[in-house]
Amino acid sequence: MRVVAVADHVIDREPGAGEAGGTVVAAGTPAYVADKGVGASAGYLAAALQAATNVTPM
Repeated sequence: MRVVAVADHVIDREPGAGEAGGTVVAAGTPAYVADKGVGASAGYLAAALQAATNVTPM
């Protein structure tokens, strides 16, 4: 998720393949996809974004 958190654009799809899934549930900036809260990766992406903003310099 750290890589996805710094991407320019994210497309989040439902799990599964063929008729059992694969529908786009959110697309946009990482922050938009995380805030939308739809899809399996939204929570993980939100946590990665939060961790990235809590970095303290050494």
